Amino acid sequence: MNQFVVRPALDGSGRLILEFLGDHRSEHFPSVMLILDRRLRGFIASGSEPAPDDFLWTCSYAGGSFEISDDWCGLFILPRTHHGAVLADVTAALMASGVFERVASNG
Repeated sequence: MNQFVVRPALDGSGRLILEFLGDHRSEHFPSVMLILDRRLRGFIASGSEPAPDDFLWTCSYAGGSFEISDDWCGLFILPRTHHGAVLADVTAALMASGVFERVASNG
């Protein structure tokens, strides 16, 4: 089972973010974008111009907005609005997919 953790952002803001564990660029890693598209009502995503190893999507759905950051060090979901509700909705969508489980943060 693939795993993710909800933890404080490293910028000292106290905001919580969602971090996927494991090799998110493996061919066997599930499509997070597809899962969220299927499970979040009104899901829309637009991507930035890709850098050599960094991609950023701005996403919105009926409950709020967030960014998906995919770079060399990991895959993250960063809430932009309604932080608590967005994390709860995204967490629920990922767990309901049957391919992700939430694990406890070490920090």
